[in-house]
Amino acid sequence: MNNLVKFLKSSGIYFVGNVLTKMVSFFLLPLYTTYIPTEQSGYFDLSYSYISILVPIVFLEIWSAIMRFTFDYTKEKDQYKTLFNGMLIFMASLVIYIGGSVALGIFVQIDYLIYIFFYGLFTALQSCYSFIVRTFGYNVTFAVSGIVGSIVNSVSNIIMILVFDMKITSLYLAAILGLFVQVVIMEFKMKLFKHLSFKMFDKNIIKQMIKFSWPLALNTACFWFLSSYNRVGVSNILGLEANGIYSAAAKFTNVIGLVSNCFSMAWQELVYSMGNEKENKSNMYTTASNYYIKFLMYGLLLLVPAVQVVFPIFIKNDYQAAFSLIPLYLLATVANIYSVFLGNIFAAEKKTGVIFFSTFVAAIVNVGLFHILVGPMGIQAANIALFFGFLVTIIVRLIYLKKSIPIALDFKMIIFTTILFCATFAIYMTDNLIFNIITFIILTGISIWAFRDIIKAFWNKFKNRKKTI
Repeated sequence: MNNLVKFLKSSGIYFVGNVLTKMVSFFLLPLYTTYIPTEQSGYFDLSYSYISILVPIVFLEIWSAIMRFTFDYTKEKDQYKTLFNGMLIFMASLVIYIGGSVALGIFVQIDYLIYIFFYGLFTALQSCYSFIVRTFGYNVTFAVSGIVGSIVNSVSNIIMILVFDMKITSLYLAAILGLFVQVVIMEFKMKLFKHLSFKMFDKNIIKQMIKFSWPLALNTACFWFLSSYNRVGVSNILGLEANGIYSAAAKFTNVIGLVSNCFSMAWQELVYSMGNEKENKSNMYTTASNYYIKFLMYGLLLLVPAVQVVFPIFIKNDYQAAFSLIPLYLLATVANIYSVFLGNIFAAEKKTGVIFFSTFVAAIVNVGLFHILVGPMGIQAANIALFFGFLVTIIVRLIYLKKSIPIALDFKMIIFTTILFCATFAIYMTDNLIFNIITFIILTGISIWAFRDIIKAFWNKFKNRKKTI
């Protein structure tokens, strides 16, 4: 019960932070799609995809190791000792990052390199600080920093685009400012370096953390080929304009990631904190897995007709081709989210090698399918390849998981919601407003029935609480 309360409390805090953060950026879609050319939007999205692979690799995704190993200790002194040694690895990686960026600037001609450098730098700092404040229980600070950073990012973009007529540079500068503000807020709360000392140096901890982290760094490389390679492929084969359209479709996937990311972060903290326990894991993982899949699938079903209704409001001008891409992109995102859910279990068990291997196999599937399908199917090939890649990740991780901690998935529910998705997708593609509104209403009723046990439990709790007042 204590774990459940902790999980729900953390989820609630992250939900508030994520909702406000994503809402601000989502409502700026009309601004971006009106004033930013598709080619420039595609270049920014492409550079972000490179940052998303280089930063975790260069920095060994050390923030995950910091969180996992800190949870092994209860005494604050030991926790800060783990943090210090993790930060030593981070600082060594920072030197490599700076040196590599200087070398790139000398030998390779890259547009907007200075902006990309600082974007990557503050992405690394924000990632590290985010994991640290969550590890030490400052979840409210994490959520608030995200909200404030998002507001700074959005307001900066509005001013730079509308007042100064800046285009792609506004996207970089606003993102950097937003990340910088987040780091400042979290440092103000943590006062990180005040608690650290070179007396805490421990070679053994560093070795253990590197052993834990290097498969995650390799996993990030494979994950890039699974999640971001398609953007590069679309840019190289179909052009930057096509990638700009693809990136517009990707913005709608943030909606389903909005809530699921809250649960994912809370789940990560919960399983990391329980990593050394031995009892009741099978039941907990089975229950959590089935509810998580159920939540994701019904959320997906409701989003598809909702997107058809709001699409004309948010997407302007040359980005209209994104309409047909969104449902399958959402489906691939759902598969991604669940694969991350399973990955957190293996990270808690310190079996990061399984995470790497499953992603490696899936990356091969994704890249191969993309190049087979991109000729006849165009941009949509990216979504289909992406979905099957993540599906392979899920299958491999479930096979490994069942060897040590058996879980029983509700396949009837999975098959039923998959059939519903196919029907919903077909109705979406008619682009008929009335049909999609009716579909949304019907799916809302089905969703309420599917979650009737949870709704009933909360209703009874509310009634009992009301009686005691």
